Amino acid sequence: MAGLIMGYLMAQDSPFSTAFFAAMLISLVLARKIDNFAFATGTVLAVASLLAFYPSSEVSWPIIPIAVFLAAGFVDEVADNMVDRYDIGGPLKMFLNYRPFSDIALLAMVLMGTFSWVYFLPYFGFTFSYLLVERYTVRDLSLSDGVDWIKDRVLRRAD
Repeated sequence: MAGLIMGYLMAQDSPFSTAFFAAMLISLVLARKIDNFAFATGTVLAVASLLAFYPSSEVSWPIIPIAVFLAAGFVDEVADNMVDRYDIGGPLKMFLNYRPFSDIALLAMVLMGTFSWVYFLPYFGFTFSYLLVERYTVRDLSLSDGVDWIKDRVLRRAD
């Protein structure tokens, strides 16, 4: 579903979504971060849906914003890999795991007038959702773990 929406937005919300998502997909491929079937499927669906909506859309390919987002996204991915590779800890780990360079790139382009400030809301909504999913998938909790935790709490209070 995310891939389909991404392709649709690239076609219908050009130039911002085209620049941002195209750069994100390219940087993920270059950084070799598409490492599972679901991620690969989403990427293929994003490209396929962009191609499907392309003929009826006015898609523009702004080279400078794509290059800026591409460079920032690639740096974000490389910096995130460095945290694990070099066992970086503390505030620097939090900073690099957050992947702030794309945020900085967007802020710079908004300040230069390339994009409107209204893109901050969906952009940071995407970032916040990504961080939430990452946080809860790292915990590797299953539904049965949650049910067992609730049952334990209820039984403990009943005693």
